[in-house]
Amino acid sequence: MLLKEVFGNSKIVGLAGEKDSGKTNNLAALIKDFRQYNKKTQIYVYGFEEPVIQWLQNQFKEIYEISSLEQLRSKRNSLIIIDEFELLQLNNRRYTEQLNQFVDFVYHHNNWVILCSPSLREYNSIIGSKIERWAIKSIDATSLVNGSQLKDAVLNYKGRHKAINSVDIGKDKLLIINQDYEKVIELEYIKEVDTKLKNVNIFDIK
Repeated sequence: MLLKEVFGNSKIVGLAGEKDSGKTNNLAALIKDFRQYNKKTQIYVYGFEEPVIQWLQNQFKEIYEISSLEQLRSKRNSLIIIDEFELLQLNNRRYTEQLNQFVDFVYHHNNWVILCSPSLREYNSIIGSKIERWAIKSIDATSLVNGSQLKDAVLNYKGRHKAINSVDIGKDKLLIINQDYEKVIELEYIKEVDTKLKNVNIFDIK
């Protein structure tokens, strides 16, 4: 089960990477793999584009879209995937108490959470202090907030995917970094959730 490798003994994972590095596709692949082993655990998602939500809900049961943290308050023993966590103020210093309450909720209600954002600048030290484990895509350290835990993790990484103060890894892979070891997880490419395939290049005139 790939998600078991992603989380290890942690409850809160940060998935971070440059734009167009395959984050959403990786999340869909992780859910698909998880459902091969566990068909009943409820999965709550936030921030996914509509085609991604539709594909997930058409393929698998017990997947629900949420629009606020309040909708999670009674959820237990669940997998929660939050894309664009900054929209929920989880990295806002003025809402530190809300973040602390969210972390308490995760542990008290026995939930597992993946936090993701399309912008690397959103991984500041506020949200980074709550992330226990990093799942990393390709990242340029110059895109990261100085003093953030994510920038420290990238700069301290000396493994085979290191590339001049950066991490360079394929779209179909996740680099898991923890205190004991590094691990690369290979993931299926899911064409149905690749929303960028329909993007039109205005300079490609035929």
